[in-house]
Amino acid sequence: MPTFLVCLLFISLIAPPYFDYGSLNTEFESSGAGQNLWNKVIWITLFVGSVYFIARRSALWVEVLRKINPFYIGYLALATLSVAWSIEPAATVPRVFRLFVTLLCFTAFTLSNWRPDRFQILVRTLLGTVLVGSVVFAIALPQYGVQKFHDYSAAIANSFYVSKDLQPMLKPVLRGLTFGKNQMGQLASLGVIFWFHAWLEKSTKTLWILLCGGAAVICLIWAHSSTSIIAAAFSIPLMLMLRHWPKWLRRFMPYILVAFSLFMLGYSLVVLRLIPQLDFLLTPITALTGKDLTFSERTAIWKIIIDHIVSSPLLGSGYSAYWVDEPGSPSQQFKTLLNFWPGESHNGYLEVLNDLGAIGGLCLLGFLFTYLRQSIKIMSFDRQQGSLYVVLLFHQFWSSLSESHWFGVDSLSFAVITLAVCTSARTLLQRGFELRAGRAPAYTQVTPRTA
Repeated sequence: MPTFLVCLLFISLIAPPYFDYGSLNTEFESSGAGQNLWNKVIWITLFVGSVYFIARRSALWVEVLRKINPFYIGYLALATLSVAWSIEPAATVPRVFRLFVTLLCFTAFTLSNWRPDRFQILVRTLLGTVLVGSVVFAIALPQYGVQKFHDYSAAIANSFYVSKDLQPMLKPVLRGLTFGKNQMGQLASLGVIFWFHAWLEKSTKTLWILLCGGAAVICLIWAHSSTSIIAAAFSIPLMLMLRHWPKWLRRFMPYILVAFSLFMLGYSLVVLRLIPQLDFLLTPITALTGKDLTFSERTAIWKIIIDHIVSSPLLGSGYSAYWVDEPGSPSQQFKTLLNFWPGESHNGYLEVLNDLGAIGGLCLLGFLFTYLRQSIKIMSFDRQQGSLYVVLLFHQFWSSLSESHWFGVDSLSFAVITLAVCTSARTLLQRGFELRAGRAPAYTQVTPRTA
């Protein structure tokens, strides 16, 4: 039953309310955060079900909670407190509720029938099912599964202000069973990682790897999401490197991974054009994606967001309070300046700073390095599992450069990271149980499973 609740949560992030694909807009991607009856029923069900299963094993749940990344808990606490200074409390409260329900649901998942590879078995099965279904859906019903995406980047031509007479180019891209192409890109990119990991570890049948992994590659290419393609292309070599790390280099692995994490954070500053003298470092990305240095006009969005962050640099505007598509919201200036409403900052780091200011940014930094430290610790006794957690972190690093994923309540990608936070805590707790019992091997080899 806890597994069913986790799947229900993921489906609520993937599929539109009531599975009504005919109501989706062709130009902009919809969000699953709407306060309709569908979402209310799902999230109340998740809350009640999670609390029930936690109550049955409350002592173990407390132990798991003690092992969870403390900066994740700190961010949740800060988001809750932000109701007091939120510019739109009516938007902050329900999203904070969803953050807590997600934590309850994922921790409840770790309390019974535990095995170290339970995380990837669940996620890859769910992703594989949705990806295969998306390809079939798009071929059978292209009017719903294929999105006529309005590509403004080709028409804007580096102009900051967008004319209302602008005629964007229409480009058919895969939506599949999701809300839109960017979400499909996320899902397909993660699918490539999880099914490539399954192939490396020989943990499932070759037929399923070919079917689901092939569908992931097709969806990734068809979705035309440059960010997702780059994130997947970076993650696969990293996974191979971590799997075949030379023995003589293993003692230096934590330092190398930390150094590379710092490099990625520094690179995000370059992408945001906060260090303009280093623009030449963006050449590899523009060469791979075929886009200019505006990243499909995201730089125009970032400039407006940065100007707004300056107005409240310490505590921000309140969690998820800025992006409200109603008159009076400060985000409405995008319709005046850019002639469209992006709905997000298109950068995970800016999104955190805009929501919770510098304090939230420090929580994010602490979360990243604690996550990395716990993953490296798991690698010391289970390289298969720990390396997957590390790869997912760096995948998120890349994805968040042009999409708002960090602590995003609507982000499928961050939901996977949150589940990884909870299952890694359970893995470390189980390791402690085994060490105290004197029956933990120096290195854990997960038995392959054909599921």
